[in-house]
Amino acid sequence: MMLSALIRKREIATATPATTATHEGVEGRSVAKVASVAVANQIFPEEESAIRAWLAHINETDPAIIADVITKCGAYADTRAWCLDQARQVPPAPEPDYSATCGSCRHFHRTNHQHFGHCSRGEPEAIVGLYDTDRRWCMEYEGL
Repeated sequence: MMLSALIRKREIATATPATTATHEGVEGRSVAKVASVAVANQIFPEEESAIRAWLAHINETDPAIIADVITKCGAYADTRAWCLDQARQVPPAPEPDYSATCGSCRHFHRTNHQHFGHCSRGEPEAIVGLYDTDRRWCMEYEGL
C-alpha cells in the first residue's frame, strides 16, 4: 500500500527513505534505484495501553515478551484482535472501600493517647500516628 493511501486512511505508518547503490569509482551512475518503503503499524496508543494492561493483569512482566506481543499486534490484525478481546475481559479495578477504620484493624497498635496508634504494616501516617475512628481505604486492613 502506498504511503499516501495510508495517510488518507489515517493509519500510522513509517517511511524509510530510498537508498541508491553505486559501483565504487563510478560517479553519477546508479546501479539500482530503491523505492521508498511504507510499513504500516496498525496499533493505536489506546490499543497498546489496553494490551499492556491485560499483560499486567496476567502478571506478564518480561520486557522482551511484552515488546514481542506489541510488535506482533502491530503487524498482524488477527493477533491484535485476539489480544484486544482478552484486554476487554479484564475486570475493572475494585472501588476502594472507605468503611475501614484503623481502630478496628488487627494491625493497629495504640499509643499512650486514647485514640491514636500506629500501623504495624507501615501504612502512611501523620507524625502523631493514626486516629482510630478515621475512615480510610487500606490494602493491609484485616478486621479483628
